[in-house]
Amino acid sequence: MKFMRSSFAVTITFLIPVFFPAKGTEAGCEPVRIPSLDSLASDISLLGYVPSGGNLLVLAAANHWFGLLSGVQLLPGDSRELNSIQEDTSGMWGYYGIADWSAGGDKIMILAPPSRCLPLLIQPEVPTGSETGFILDGYETLRNPQAAIRTPGMQANDLIPDSTGRCIFSTEEHGIYWVEVMEQTTSGPSITLLFPVISGGTATDVLLGDMTSTASDAACPEDVLDEMNMLRENAGIPPLHRESMLDSIASIRAGALAFSGTSVHFSPLNSNLPDILPEGVETYGENIGRGTGYQEAWSMILISPFHLRTCMSPTYRNIGIAGAVDSGAYEWQLVMVQIFTSQKKGS
Repeated sequence: MKFMRSSFAVTITFLIPVFFPAKGTEAGCEPVRIPSLDSLASDISLLGYVPSGGNLLVLAAANHWFGLLSGVQLLPGDSRELNSIQEDTSGMWGYYGIADWSAGGDKIMILAPPSRCLPLLIQPEVPTGSETGFILDGYETLRNPQAAIRTPGMQANDLIPDSTGRCIFSTEEHGIYWVEVMEQTTSGPSITLLFPVISGGTATDVLLGDMTSTASDAACPEDVLDEMNMLRENAGIPPLHRESMLDSIASIRAGALAFSGTSVHFSPLNSNLPDILPEGVETYGENIGRGTGYQEAWSMILISPFHLRTCMSPTYRNIGIAGAVDSGAYEWQLVMVQIFTSQKKGS
């Protein structure tokens, strides 16, 4: 996500029958249980583990759920949290799915936020060398929306819907294409949609490792930077230099986001990036990734076209990276923050 300090302008950084729920869940309504998320929960139960990063989204698409996921929780069958989510009327949860996890009565629960934009007429698996398309239903209702696609070759390209809301692209490469929709909100750029289209393979190929999904071996911020600079070097882009001051700022941001349980760029409750950057910064950007560790948080950034653009931007020369743990009663996540800057000439 890329920001200009002066003007605040953003340029960023198993097939089942199709079921598309009504978009959105208003406050006062309980979340809706839907077949596609029940099916996803059942597949996870059969696997015996929760797929990490993009693989979870691949499995979701195979079950015809293309919206975002809020999380996967393993809960006791008589859990108060299970009942509270099912009866929640705040509008926080749009949809959910449940399956049995064990003979002892434990449940696996999939949660998804309200969806304001969903792809229609989409196939999750297409032949390589074909032309594919879909309609982004609800795209026109978003605030200053943008769409992009990340190719298997790690190129991030704009995706422009036509007057009917239809997007068309060619699957010239073998592998996974990632489609993303972003809108501008009062909290900054917000990802509304991120889903895969598999070219020349199936979800089973991806889960078995027969088709390579974007992955990382990163176990710490140093590993993340090494992998990022390798990508930049391969693309002929100068490397990023890590700065201790930016590491400190990233640590402040990661801690604030973990404490608040959010992933927003701007909030009156947090230490927002523009307020704590050092003097002399002309352009800055911030990537936020979540996962079970640096490996998953970083891989989620890599599959996102808009976040990848920030990582690969030649505008930036300096970076800070840090993480913090966001923990709850039944789950925890690492929140990783990447801060990118370029300096004013003479600074």
